[in-house]
Amino acid sequence: MRRSAFVWTGVGAMVLIVELGATLGAITGEPFSPVEEWGRTAPTDAIAFAVVVLGCAALAFFRRFPPTVAVIATVSYVIFAVRDYELGMFLPPMVVIFALAALTGHRFAAVLCASASFAAAIAWVAHRTAAITEPGVELLAWVAFGTVLAVFFFAPLLIGEIVRARSLLRDARTAHGTPG
Repeated sequence: MRRSAFVWTGVGAMVLIVELGATLGAITGEPFSPVEEWGRTAPTDAIAFAVVVLGCAALAFFRRFPPTVAVIATVSYVIFAVRDYELGMFLPPMVVIFALAALTGHRFAAVLCASASFAAAIAWVAHRTAAITEPGVELLAWVAFGTVLAVFFFAPLLIGEIVRARSLLRDARTAHGTPG
């Protein structure tokens, strides 16, 4: 197994452990309810676990199939959000958004993945906040969650672009014989 394939297998395994732990926590822990009128989420079921396993396990194949893995990870998150499960499953799209920008230069695909993930997350927030009657609380929920979710999906894009730009600059300096 090549080193990069080993790294991606490790990344996929670590993300899977974290996301499975969070999904199990949704079953055994108290429901996430930051404000009194916060809407209830759907109960965690076999589909939730299947989506988590698929979205995370796909990361192991990123080196060979970046666009395919990006679609699987993003769609897995979108399904998780649209099916209205407990807050979670952010890591697979975050990892592919960063990797698409930093390692493959697929900027447009990274932007699409970030935008699709963010749109699904905002739909999730809209459903959660629909029953909130106090305008100030609703506004606070939207600002807080909107900001956090935007950071979750667009910061990896920005960081990936910075990493790629630094790598291109280092390569250009090396090609011209100047030390990096």
